[in-house]
Amino acid sequence: MRRPLIVLNLAHAIPVILLTLVPGTDANGHLFHMSFFDAMYFVAYTATTIGFGELPYTFSYSQRMVVLFTIYLTVPAWFYALGSLVALLQEKTFIAALKMNAFQRKVANLRQDFIIICGFNQASKLLIDKVNADNLYRIVVIDKNPDKIEQLDIETYMPSIPSITADASMTGVLKSSGIQFPNCKFIVTVFDDDQLNLKVAVRARILNEKIQIVSRSNVRHGSENLFNIGVDHVIDVFEIIARRIDYALKSPYLFNLLSWIQGGNLHVSKTDVLPTGKYIVCSGGRFGKTIQNTLIKNCIDYTYLDINKDIHEKVSSDKDFFLEAGIMEASCVIAGTKDDAINLSIIATVRALNPNIFVIVRENELEERSLFSYLRVDKIFILDQIAAIDGYNYIDRPSTFKFIDAIASFDKEKLVDTLVSITNKVNKRPPLIEMAIDSAHMYALVSFLEHTSVSIGQLLNNPYRDNKNLKIIILGITRGDGEFLLLPCDDTPLQVGDHLLFASTRPSLEIFRTIVNHYYELYYVIHGVEEKRFRLPW
Repeated sequence: MRRPLIVLNLAHAIPVILLTLVPGTDANGHLFHMSFFDAMYFVAYTATTIGFGELPYTFSYSQRMVVLFTIYLTVPAWFYALGSLVALLQEKTFIAALKMNAFQRKVANLRQDFIIICGFNQASKLLIDKVNADNLYRIVVIDKNPDKIEQLDIETYMPSIPSITADASMTGVLKSSGIQFPNCKFIVTVFDDDQLNLKVAVRARILNEKIQIVSRSNVRHGSENLFNIGVDHVIDVFEIIARRIDYALKSPYLFNLLSWIQGGNLHVSKTDVLPTGKYIVCSGGRFGKTIQNTLIKNCIDYTYLDINKDIHEKVSSDKDFFLEAGIMEASCVIAGTKDDAINLSIIATVRALNPNIFVIVRENELEERSLFSYLRVDKIFILDQIAAIDGYNYIDRPSTFKFIDAIASFDKEKLVDTLVSITNKVNKRPPLIEMAIDSAHMYALVSFLEHTSVSIGQLLNNPYRDNKNLKIIILGITRGDGEFLLLPCDDTPLQVGDHLLFASTRPSLEIFRTIVNHYYELYYVIHGVEEKRFRLPW
């Protein structure tokens, strides 16, 4: 706008000067020169074609000549300036700059701890829904695709989510998103492109050494590269699925606990018990190899079909193809290609040949779940859902990883006891919470722990002396030094800095929060009497 503004200013300045120099006559016929204010006032309404008339006196012919010059000079100048402004408002670069400035202001005004999420897709949407519901962190989103950012804006999250259409791998964009702010705690990159995730992670680590980086990877060397550059947590969906199958083959109870940690029910059903006969793995690439390694580890006989390759080489029908692979003798088929349509075709074909076969499917798109359910799939592994829950657990419930690693060594009896204990004390789908003993989450308890000892049982067992225990079970305690206490007993003393991982009903959770955050409430729970709030000197 520099040139149009210069033209517009000159188009006003020249007529103003001329009108002050060219003489006119007043009502009495005396010589009169317009003041700068009168000249500016006249040019202002003449240039904009408003036209109030000749002021303050009727113009002389010399002044009217100047007015004609003013009209032919200023009116085109205004059209030129307005046209340039309209063109500028339609310029994508200018609009992008305005949006970036607005985005930077929104990020700068965030006072709560926040997370940067790079890439808006089905996985990140699920992650945003869960993090936003907890209201522990604000969220900032970056995606290069304007359609995805528009979709995010349509969701109308509360509180609002600052978002920008930009390349998250650019250093300037990451800086604008607040990656160097002290209240920026995590950056999560969940693009489908592993190289893009790697680029973002490298720049994030350079810009902020303290920030925790969570990145998704679908290839083995990608995971290794991410760890090498200092990524704190790599979401490897294929390894997670392989671990689930490994646990299911070892014990349905172990599998059930893992599934619960990752968003499922705490109830062992018949589909949690995997068959031990022959498996047919219909997949290719890394997912197929990962499943093969898991089956070999558990001494399971299997036939591997690289379905995308083999199905083009065969000359018989689909049914003949699966019959040759031994579908009639198999006890389980795994449809694990990256194309949901092919997976649906595999399921339909094998169900027609062997109705009783156990079916495990990899689902790539969330929208296809109803179709898979219609075909009576026994076990569905939804990639985006697994990735979202895994990332959420690391951000909000990191002790869940220690819990699963610890109980993996349990025998069947211990696993059954753990399941029964949780379901009997809480329910079959209890919310899983991790909470730190600090002044932000347990203000009163922190004050008590500074001068007295408090155990788990004192808070949970009959806290109000009404023979009612809180429906809460502590699954583990992560100490400040990193030590993890699995299923601690009631007399375990609590410490400032502990992270408690527990299952609870919502009503019991609210009562627990009230107890640990109110001094007089906690005093009664621990001592059984109310503390006198006012002590008279006599």
